[in-house]
Amino acid sequence: MSKIITERLIMRPFTGADINYLIHLKGSATNMAKTTVGVIDALAAARQLDQYQNQWATRGIGVWSLTHKTSGAFVGECGFVARDDMDELSLRYTLCHGWWGQGLGLEAVRAALDHGLGKGGLAQISAVVLESNSRSCRILEQAGMQQVETNYAGIPGFRRYQIAKQQGSALAV
Repeated sequence: MSKIITERLIMRPFTGADINYLIHLKGSATNMAKTTVGVIDALAAARQLDQYQNQWATRGIGVWSLTHKTSGAFVGECGFVARDDMDELSLRYTLCHGWWGQGLGLEAVRAALDHGLGKGGLAQISAVVLESNSRSCRILEQAGMQQVETNYAGIPGFRRYQIAKQQGSALAV
């Protein structure tokens, strides 16, 4: 399992000890307001944690827990999930509201894409984001992803972004 250290973040796979962090992140209406998933309860967060750990065990790549290097505080999540409606893995990232606007989302996304398209061995990565979430759209674009669909899966307002290995080789973390 891969640990990534960026300028301000420590990115490591989630462990069972992280359940309260995930419940806090995913149970907050503010944190989840502009995600395609929405708020989930503690039971659903526990199932999601199991899925994250399973994916690391079976695919060797998944979702990282984000910790602020200086303070040691939990920042959020960033990484890759398998979706039933996609062949490739999908990028997922969510930050706790208190960390928004500091460039940590872009820092985590760039590191994840660089790892995924490099050591992670992924040829292509997608992301689905709400069109109304202009910050996330901007982060994906700044990280080198290209919008390829406007109404993903026929759902108005769901944008799909992609990046392929040759595009990702120039990513700077």
